[in-house]
Amino acid sequence: MRLNRWLILLGAIILIVILGLAGLFKPVGNLIQTITLPVVSQLTRATEYVFDSAPESQKDAHIQDLESRLNSMTVDYVHLKALEEENRSLRAQARFLETSGYDGVGARVIGRERQNGRSLLLVDRGSSNNVEIGQAVIAEEGVFIGKISQIQDRVATVELFTDPQSRVAASLQENQSLIGVVEGRGNGASALTFIPSGTEMSRDEIVVTAGTEEHVPGHLPLGVVNAVEGKPNDPFLEASIEPLLDLERVVFVNILRPAALRPRL
Repeated sequence: MRLNRWLILLGAIILIVILGLAGLFKPVGNLIQTITLPVVSQLTRATEYVFDSAPESQKDAHIQDLESRLNSMTVDYVHLKALEEENRSLRAQARFLETSGYDGVGARVIGRERQNGRSLLLVDRGSSNNVEIGQAVIAEEGVFIGKISQIQDRVATVELFTDPQSRVAASLQENQSLIGVVEGRGNGASALTFIPSGTEMSRDEIVVTAGTEEHVPGHLPLGVVNAVEGKPNDPFLEASIEPLLDLERVVFVNILRPAALRPRL
């Protein structure tokens, strides 16, 4: 008896499949669509009629409310992304200080100076935080961005290495010896100058600090070689340098203090 039930059920399933493949259920689907389509169409027209029949002032108010809500959501999204970026930057700097053994004081960028081609940042740390003129300033995972050029009690000025008055002794990541001086050219540009003729250098090589200055540790990544210029007979070559970071978007930095001139053993 139970076997007969299963055979009947199996036969019914096979019959339904065969009828479906033969397209016999298509008229039923068309019938359902024919019945429901007018209802959906009527509901759509009713919604449009309600909106169209509303006063113009009510329509404008509704549209303005939607635009206001959209703008608010956009502002919240941008704010959230900014917080995520700041948090990521802080974690990267903390990771660098922990792994390298350097000592630094964290600071927030509170102002920027771009007049007359200058490239300066104002940060919220100063002499009261043991900050001194000439100290190296880093961002992200130890990327060198400039030096302290002016100082007050609670604020200090960072001279970015792209500033026309900036000079930083540099070397190549693969060659730790002094190879030249990175000079700022303004407007976000810089160049590695006084490169001895005959020096092997190619595009995309990483330029780092040489460590020959009193307050600037060596091996801090600075930029990447973009192009090398000069003739074989020239005594020196010159290379344009592209920053590793978008310096205009730096928000948090770390100032390497005197104790940070060499990693702790």
